[in-house]
Amino acid sequence: MGQCPDLDERLGLDQPISRRDFLDGMLLTSADMFLAGSCPFPLGAQGTGEISSGWTGYTGEGDYQAAAGNTEAVIQNAHAVRDGRYDQSRSESAETGEVYDCVVVGGGFAGLSAGLFFSQQAGPTRNCLILDNARIFGGVAKRNEFVVDGHRLFAPQASVHFQPPYPNSFLEGVYDAMGLDWDAFKSYQKWQGPSPEISLPRSAYGHGTIDGKPATGFFFGAKYGHKPGIWITDPWGKKLEGTPFSETTRREMWALHSEQAVRAPLVYDYPGDAVSRQLDSMTLEDYLIRTYGVSRETIRLLVAGESSGGFGLGPDALSGFLYYEWSKVIPTVDDSMATGIQMFPGGNSG
Repeated sequence: MGQCPDLDERLGLDQPISRRDFLDGMLLTSADMFLAGSCPFPLGAQGTGEISSGWTGYTGEGDYQAAAGNTEAVIQNAHAVRDGRYDQSRSESAETGEVYDCVVVGGGFAGLSAGLFFSQQAGPTRNCLILDNARIFGGVAKRNEFVVDGHRLFAPQASVHFQPPYPNSFLEGVYDAMGLDWDAFKSYQKWQGPSPEISLPRSAYGHGTIDGKPATGFFFGAKYGHKPGIWITDPWGKKLEGTPFSETTRREMWALHSEQAVRAPLVYDYPGDAVSRQLDSMTLEDYLIRTYGVSRETIRLLVAGESSGGFGLGPDALSGFLYYEWSKVIPTVDDSMATGIQMFPGGNSG
């Protein structure tokens, strides 16, 4: 601390803190005291320098094995920087004679965008180097490869969809700068095979069809008393008939799916108005209970998986304001699943 007199100011320690934020911090500290013994790995800030081998989590195949985000080695290297182990030049470092006008650390979407904007503003006489700890650029917004039962599967991850931009918008400018002709994605190849046509959606959020019939299904295994398991095809078209849910649960799931409100929905005009603030004062779970008259158990059964997968939190923690995040915030002239929202099979970094 003594080596940098203005460190407190740079860290914002001279700024006022609200009573709520202070109490939240104290609550977090108290929880840490009680839960430290059950923490799956020592926190790096504690200075132990050790992280369990299971910290990195699942990875992919080939080059993707080392491209799953911030691995344990990255955390350890960051601690080494913190501890001053790189303050002196390393003996194995070699002078290459290379000179760059701009160096960007991180080849995710933020880093790639920084390099793109620098090249636009600085012109062709300036050069830029983008560094990344993975073998493949794109950060988390790229594809990954996995081998399942001997089959290599490709799947996108993180931010995966794109959509037609507003005319003369910032997003359109980014597309133009990359040479992406989004208009070319309006038409796709038609099915010409002899077998029944499988109509695939343009994104994972859509629904496919086989010969014009929905290709959606719910699988119920041992948890629901079925071994090896059963499929219920087109469950929504059947209004969940045949599923091993109680009549009450089926009715509530259908009310959520078909948006059968028991109270008028709260719809805001613009972020910050009275209605939006009311939405933000309740959880998404409470808003769904209020609007559709369903139970918390049904919401957590039907909604929690999707919300936690997309936002990292369940409806019991997310703001009710999030209910309209998709339809009101995405800057697109077409947010329909049929013609608007689309995905690259290899992720957005492709």
